[in-house]
Amino acid sequence: MTYPGDESDGDLAQDETAHEEQLTLADEDEALPWLEADEYEEEGGFDYRLIFYAIGGLAVIAALLAAIWWFGQGRGEGERVADGSTIEAPDGPYKQRPDDPGGAEVAGTGDQAFQVAEGESTRGRVDGQDGGDSDARPSVDVAQSDADEGQGGADEGPAGAVYVQIGAYGSRSDADAAWSRQAQRYSALSGMSHRVVEADVNGATVFRLQAISGSRSAAEATCRSIRDAGGDCYIR
Repeated sequence: MTYPGDESDGDLAQDETAHEEQLTLADEDEALPWLEADEYEEEGGFDYRLIFYAIGGLAVIAALLAAIWWFGQGRGEGERVADGSTIEAPDGPYKQRPDDPGGAEVAGTGDQAFQVAEGESTRGRVDGQDGGDSDARPSVDVAQSDADEGQGGADEGPAGAVYVQIGAYGSRSDADAAWSRQAQRYSALSGMSHRVVEADVNGATVFRLQAISGSRSAAEATCRSIRDAGGDCYIR
């Protein structure tokens, strides 16, 4: 047993050497890499960047939903759904002539329109010319009464005859010349006789070209054939 103060110099030297070796080993242990803590463990914890990513994603989704809603609202207001309901007519007349229509009225304006609406012919005439252009499409002149027929020397047909009027011309010669053309154009007129009737329509002299038929039914068949071929006619 060794008491304090009894140590020798050799023992002290050994103790100091052992103490230095322990310090050296302690320093080496601290320097070993596998004994050190991992760096990412110190950096561990919650990543706040995830919050910003989540907020950005929610903002994009909200913007898309808002755009879809806005476009849907805009289209819904402009379209109407057909429900089969009827539109009620307003009270009173839907069309009313104004008390003062305004505008200047030229003499003679509208007279021809009324005559045409009544079925009358308003073929114009030029002074110094008898019949004008004979190739123009003739007017059938359907509105003149039968009382005018026979005036000015009409070609009389047989008793009980029915007449198919196929045109009205400005002169007798034009009417006679037109018969040859019409008979060639419409096969229904082939072999039929004709007459030219002079009549006065609104102060103008016209010459009516009429095909002579033996009965009403035959006249209707002839007129129907002419209309089917693109012509016009009138049974008198």
